[in-house]
Amino acid sequence: MLQENFWEIIEQSWLDSSELYEQRKKAIQNNKEALLEQLSYKLEDVVTKNYIKRLSELSKENLTSFIHLLEERMYHIDRKEIHTHTDGSDDGFLYCRCFIVGMGKAYYNMIDENPSKAKFDLEAEGFGFSAYQVYENLFDEEFDRYSKHSMESCSNENGWKE
Repeated sequence: MLQENFWEIIEQSWLDSSELYEQRKKAIQNNKEALLEQLSYKLEDVVTKNYIKRLSELSKENLTSFIHLLEERMYHIDRKEIHTHTDGSDDGFLYCRCFIVGMGKAYYNMIDENPSKAKFDLEAEGFGFSAYQVYENLFDEEFDRYSKHSMESCSNENGWKE
């Protein structure tokens, strides 16, 4: 699976709920914390359900590739400069990064390029970990997590250098 396909699955999961898609588009443009906070709840509920449905249609090979891309994208934004603007705890920062990825490519790139645009305590834990559950449900085995990149906070050594 290409990174384009990875982002397309997330994008389509938002498009499945057109009203939320439009709200997300507006939130990315104005980066208002109140709107982003509302969307974090919708991401954890409605959008994650859409996302799980889409992931459930993937082959084992494609789902494995998707999860590896998810872990890599999470690892990439595991950086002190982003952490400064989100949440203090390791778990909180992990869940904030789940939110950043779950908001899609445009929001992810915005935060990646300008970490000061990240907001405090916006989380989407369920989104970040649901792909593992889908894999387990479909293939009756646990996914070998972090075989390429760890999603855990502070695992990207280059992102935490002083």
